[in-house]
Amino acid sequence: MLRTAILFLVCLLWTECILAAPVTKVNVTIRDEAGKTSPVLLHKMEDSMQVVASQLFNSRDSEFIMADRSGYEHLLSEISDRVITGYQTNRVLLSVVHEPEGTAVNLAFSVAPWAQTVQLVDVDIQFSGVSPFASAILQEKIPALKEQLQETLQGASLDAADWAGGILRGQVKSCVEKALPDFKAAVDLTTKDGSALVQVVIYPVGELVRSVEYSMISRSIPNILLMQLKYKYADKAKSLQGLPVSCLETNHEVMAERLLQELSEEPQVRRHHLQPQVIIHPGPETQVELLLESDEYKIWFEGYGDIGRKDHNLSGRAHIGKFISRRDEIFGEAGVDLKHVKWDFNAGYAYHWGKATLSYMRRIPADANIYRFEYDFTPKWRFRYEHFGNTKENEYAVRYRIHEFLSGEYVYSTNKSYFRIVGNL
Repeated sequence: MLRTAILFLVCLLWTECILAAPVTKVNVTIRDEAGKTSPVLLHKMEDSMQVVASQLFNSRDSEFIMADRSGYEHLLSEISDRVITGYQTNRVLLSVVHEPEGTAVNLAFSVAPWAQTVQLVDVDIQFSGVSPFASAILQEKIPALKEQLQETLQGASLDAADWAGGILRGQVKSCVEKALPDFKAAVDLTTKDGSALVQVVIYPVGELVRSVEYSMISRSIPNILLMQLKYKYADKAKSLQGLPVSCLETNHEVMAERLLQELSEEPQVRRHHLQPQVIIHPGPETQVELLLESDEYKIWFEGYGDIGRKDHNLSGRAHIGKFISRRDEIFGEAGVDLKHVKWDFNAGYAYHWGKATLSYMRRIPADANIYRFEYDFTPKWRFRYEHFGNTKENEYAVRYRIHEFLSGEYVYSTNKSYFRIVGNL
């Protein structure tokens, strides 16, 4: 009997301890009875009520709370109506759960919009200070943002716009910081007649591209035939102006690829069987180079004006070549001395290997063998060595291309040196 009495007393005391256990955790869940409010907004409501409920119940006696459960439910309903703007609270259910790690108060709120809800969400995302070409590429970095904002607002109470706007700003900020770290965003939300308009303006920050140096070059076809194409893509190249330099450094390959896709579809490029290449050198003064070459032929026309040379100082040369393989070219060249109107003709073979070209020519009427070596350090800088078999002279030259139609070349030969102005068609 004594053992039984002691056991009963221990159980009674343990039960009393359970009932009198202080609250250590508060769980809040909110459900929209219409089932239309997004989980994102419901979670925001839960966070707001979590703060109130935690202050109200944490460390309070759970037995005392359960003794006045209906009073607490009524109080929480009134608080919820004031805290959650745009929604009325229809029901609050309070329960206490004793768990091994502590005692928890669970609160379940059932809410409904006051009146109208958002039926249509229009999201307008714009890039400020950025060209349409660049903004289209940047839009692809945030493909889910528009849909995310629409899902957040769809079905929400129209009267909840004020605090819902803060959530949208947080979503936009998080998305832009992750996908476009060189940009910031401003968000404006307006509602009217069941519709919501979200305007997002994304603008660049940091060091920007101040200018763009652009060129379109071909050594396979006279550049004068590409003038219309050159002007068209000048505007596209200039569209990189205003972008953050760091953004262009990260995305220049994507933008070059986009330009390359458009350029490859141009009728002139396809007609002449040209293979385009786009090179972007990012920086505050960005350089954009469009190279149009062919592996079928090579045609160029040049005029020369020599400064510091007494004779033969005005001349010209034309080159027409056909590739018989990827590296092998057979060609013909015609040159004219304008002072004496004296012509020469060359038939030759050239071997192309990367940036280097090695050529052999047979010149008539001089019946001379000519050997030429050229090396393009960059698209602008070229070195040339030429040996003339009939005069036993060697000629060395360094050329700098100023733009598509004009170059400067310093020439040093066996018995003279001079500066040459080269006009390229």
